[in-house]
Amino acid sequence: MKLNSLLLILLFSFSLSVTANENKVILDSANAAYSKGDYFKAIKLYDSVLNNSTVAPEIYFNLGNAYYKTNNIGYAILNYERAKKLAPDDEDIIVNLKLANQKTEDKIEAAPQLFLTTWKNGIVDLMSEKIWSELCIVLIVFSLILFAVYIFSANRGVKQIGFFGGSTLILASIFIFFIARHKYELTKNSENAIITAPTVTVTGSPNEKGTKLFILHEGTKVNITEEDGSWTEIKIANGNVGWVPSKSLSAI
Repeated sequence: MKLNSLLLILLFSFSLSVTANENKVILDSANAAYSKGDYFKAIKLYDSVLNNSTVAPEIYFNLGNAYYKTNNIGYAILNYERAKKLAPDDEDIIVNLKLANQKTEDKIEAAPQLFLTTWKNGIVDLMSEKIWSELCIVLIVFSLILFAVYIFSANRGVKQIGFFGGSTLILASIFIFFIARHKYELTKNSENAIITAPTVTVTGSPNEKGTKLFILHEGTKVNITEEDGSWTEIKIANGNVGWVPSKSLSAI
């Protein structure tokens, strides 16, 4: 029984190694095709790597660049957004996403938000979930050091510094913990999507006979609010809501 388990583990490890080597070869070929200006071939190869479960912001970024070069703005933005989801602080991704968004036809003004909502979102977006989490851990460590100073120091003034300093850092770490958790939920459980069809008519109900509300074009970012069969209800930045065929968009 133990021998069989060991063989299964060895076979699984070998399979992973072979897959990783195959993906590296395909990725190198994709990068070579991109360098030669063969963007359609690069797109096919990058997609092949992603379909093999090798996910990395660099691959999405390169795929977005290849789509951008072929003037497929919808899929360029989709892949830049997917890259940004994995690496929200990457300057190259942010810059290229901004350039791609400038080429979209729909210029939708965001609905005004309450001051507190804007302030909260501004704080959450200052750093990635990873950095917020690391800062939380650092504050906890320093608070424990200060509490140790409070416990073991014989000096009254030093004890006060240790107690009040440790208490302050603990409260700060709790505050940052909730920021990190909120950032994680926004990053991992995003229900945003990109319109990838050239144009799509948004209707008031999930069928083609529904009242036509407005038209969206490729590259527009929307929020998914509900799904009904082959239709998806979306909400755009200005607050307008409607239904589109699910095939006209792709989740980030």
